[in-house]
Amino acid sequence: MKNRIIAVHLLNDRSGSPLVLRQALEALSEHNNVILYTATPSGDGFLSDIPFVTQRKLFYIWHKSKALTLLYFLISQLLLTIRLTSTLRKADTVYVNTLLPFGAALAGYLRGVKVVYHIHETSIKPAILRSFLVAIARVTGSRYLFVSKYVASKYSFPPNRQQVIYNSLPTSFVQKANELRTEVPTLPFTVTMLCSLKGYKGIYHFVNIARALPNFKFVLVLNASAQEVDNFIRETRSSANCVVYPAQKETTQFYSSTHVVMNLSKTDGWIETFGMSVLEAMAFGKPVICPPVGGVLELIENGKQGYTIDSSDEKAICAALQSLHSDQHMYTQMASSAIEKSKHFENTNFSNNIIELFTEMSPSRNETIIHSISQI
Repeated sequence: MKNRIIAVHLLNDRSGSPLVLRQALEALSEHNNVILYTATPSGDGFLSDIPFVTQRKLFYIWHKSKALTLLYFLISQLLLTIRLTSTLRKADTVYVNTLLPFGAALAGYLRGVKVVYHIHETSIKPAILRSFLVAIARVTGSRYLFVSKYVASKYSFPPNRQQVIYNSLPTSFVQKANELRTEVPTLPFTVTMLCSLKGYKGIYHFVNIARALPNFKFVLVLNASAQEVDNFIRETRSSANCVVYPAQKETTQFYSSTHVVMNLSKTDGWIETFGMSVLEAMAFGKPVICPPVGGVLELIENGKQGYTIDSSDEKAICAALQSLHSDQHMYTQMASSAIEKSKHFENTNFSNNIIELFTEMSPSRNETIIHSISQI
């Protein structure tokens, strides 16, 4: 009989943490019965339609009012706790993606089942909410997975329960990158950034840099609706060489047609814990400009696969882009280095590590070990 894994993720969208969870569930569903609880307000996200994974709707409403969003969040977790407390079985394992779905962890703790946390984030606001979530995780968690050494360093959970499992790219994405990769994309020299529609993601710096380099083409892909993108364009009065797109189901065409990919997250507002768009760019052989702090430094070495520059230093970023444009030899070296570094983050390694961890956690394995010891 297969073990049951109850996975929970708060909001199913097209950001990094649900993408990573999808890869984990695809691997785990081969040998386990996986049930996923998540909210999908937009109707589609990375966690939609995963083969062999049973979907359950999770109540959650995001609102422009932070107070209302917090209220809906707390109601969501209360309902989740009640629901799972009545349905969890002793042999189940609860898989909590990010710190937010604390209701699932509480239910698992109350039912005496093992709880695995997959932690992607360090910045949760307000600070009192972060402290609350960390306290719940410390009490309820059986194991803690971190997406980078940087993230692990920001928590003080028991060391013997911690493990770093780096994110990886789906095999299908790597195959696509190999098919579409070109040594030198067509002109004009193009700079691309994919991120959320948040100020701390450096979107306003991106617009400023585009305005400062009118001979380059800039492409900004936002995890936002078409209406939100239109509002952003009107607000910023972005220059003619800056094209802004809403959320995209397929992003490979943006990587294949660009020369450089940027991540401009503000170091005083949002420190990247890993950087999936950075890894995706590297698989396509694109040099990257990213922040000089955070988990992204476990991917990029300054001067080898790109540059690490603070987003507030717009002049330095402009100079780096001009160098990449004018020095073809340096560009080619960085592109090759990016491809080679991306190979260290293969999906096979990620999947094997996830499967091994949940196998160790499964009650059936523990029962086998106890039975074997009793025979000695």
